[in-house]
This record gives sequence, structure tokens and C-alpha cells, in this order.
Amino acid sequence: MDNRSATQNARYYRAYVSSFNTNVIHPKNPWVPVWWSAAFPGMGHLMHGAYIKGFVLFIWEFVVNVNSHINESMVYSFTGQFDLAKEVIDTRWVLLYIPVYIASIWDSYRKTIDINKLYVLANKDKAPITPFNLGPMGLNFLDRRQPWLAMVWSMLMPGMGHLYLKRMPTGFFLLFCWMLCTYFSNILPAFHFSLLGEFALATAILNPQWALFMPSLYGFAIYESYSLAVEYNKLYKMEQSEYLKKEYQTLQLHWMDRKG
Repeated sequence: MDNRSATQNARYYRAYVSSFNTNVIHPKNPWVPVWWSAAFPGMGHLMHGAYIKGFVLFIWEFVVNVNSHINESMVYSFTGQFDLAKEVIDTRWVLLYIPVYIASIWDSYRKTIDINKLYVLANKDKAPITPFNLGPMGLNFLDRRQPWLAMVWSMLMPGMGHLYLKRMPTGFFLLFCWMLCTYFSNILPAFHFSLLGEFALATAILNPQWALFMPSLYGFAIYESYSLAVEYNKLYKMEQSEYLKKEYQTLQLHWMDRKG
């Protein structure tokens, strides 16, 4: 039985390496996914590799937040323009927002506790880890990655750090979300006018509803790409160590006595 079959037949296993993604469970502080879920629903689930739930919550956040004008109302509130804040908010949408937002935070906390328990059981069973996958759509393998390099790529363009780590579902999704927010927020033209010293024009064309999504996306891409690189390196060392122990540690060394 090869490593892939053994891994899939194990009750608990620590990682799954496909041709386009490396999904791994590792212990986390439960409050970290809670924080990111509060910053942007769905981020806590993406940290767990729960892509479908994470992507749906991401899309839900964009649709409901944009239609309820929550971000725009927050900007007016922060600047003391409370009348404008009350004017732009749409209560028909905002009342739909609150229950799902709270449930997203709670579910990311609950899932972290469960995954931490599963990690202990999986680490005890020591199911084989498949270090290499070659398929018709791509190639993926465990290797040492540079956490600082993943962070730098994410700083240049959110999503690129995840693509460097072969976390392709999250990488392409973050890249698409960043491009969407960049376009609708008009942040690049606003930045251009700011460099020219035309701050009033920059403020006028900036769309705060979309711009307020960007700090969460930017920070999450940097943080998670760095932490994933660290965990992937641990996984690589673990697989290599277990392979060497299995193949070589049990060898019996026979010493020949020499006469004279």
C-alpha cells in the first residue's frame, strides 16, 4: 500500500497534498481565527482549510455589507458625521448581517477547538504523509519555504504569497477579492492624486464602502501566508524525519571482528 492509500485509509491524518493545494491541520490559538472572523467573516474558516464555507461567507460579507452600506456608515461615524451615517445605512440589510456575523465568529472558535483535538489524535496515529503529487493539472510537493518571502509577496499583492506556497484556492480567491476592492474603491487613482498633492480630489473619488474592506484583506494575506510557510516547513521536517526513521533507524549494524 502506498503512502496516499495509507493516508486516506487512516482514521485521522495530518495533511493532504494534492496537485494544486496542501491542506494541513495544526494547533492554533482559538482567539486568532476569532479575530480574523471578526475582521472579515470567512477568514477564520480559510485558516482551517474550510474553503467552501469560507468562500461563501466572504461572498456573503461583500453582498450584505455593500447593500447595507455598513462600511460607509462606519466611516461617517468615525469622522463624527452621525446624521450621514444614519442616512446611508439600510436597516433591511443590516439586520440580516448581525446573526451571520456572530455565527461566523462562534463557528471559527468552535472549529479551532475541534481541530486542535483532532491534531492530537492524528499526531498520535502518525498516518503517512504523501510528500509529492504529480497530476494532469499540476505538480505539488513538500519543501522548505521562506516565510519572509511569502510575506513579501503578500505585501506586494495579496494572494501571491499563498500561490508561492501552493495554497491555490485561497491565493486566487484573495487575488480576485483584492482586484475587486481596488477597482471599486478607486484607491489607485486616489493614491495618484495624493502624490500630486490634490488631496481634496483624492478624497472625493475614493469610495469608502469598498476601501474599508482592504485593510482586513491585506493584513490577513500577510499574516496567513507567513504562518502557513512556518507550518509547511514543520510538516516537511516531520515527514522527512519519519521517513528516515522508518527506512534507516531499524537497520542492524554488524561489526566484523578482525583477528590479529
